[in-house]
Amino acid sequence: MIEADGGVYPEAGRFLAGVKAEVERLRAEREELRVRANKVTVRPQSLKSIDVFRANSRYGGDGTRIDLAYAVYALSHGATAAEVEVAIRSRDLSHKGSERRRNEYVERTIKKALTTIGRGR
Repeated sequence: MIEADGGVYPEAGRFLAGVKAEVERLRAEREELRVRANKVTVRPQSLKSIDVFRANSRYGGDGTRIDLAYAVYALSHGATAAEVEVAIRSRDLSHKGSERRRNEYVERTIKKALTTIGRGR
């Protein structure tokens, strides 16, 4: 913003409608992701924990690679998106920024994992 005179933005109605539509689109997408991720009910007796992936030198300590690898593994072995989310959030994500940015990171990681295993768009 360069200057503000205190007046109402002339395109305020259209702008707010666009923001509301985007929020609703994201909410619907998140719900669809949750529903698709929860469809799998068969799970092996022992699912590797995310700590196994964190200890694997293959990932070089790269948290983003670890999170995605674990998400792909866990979702393809019957874990729910909610369970994967809890595992990913078990590490400090504060470096990702605000709570909104952390939420977006987790959702993006789960969505990419679902796409990778053929259960996403």
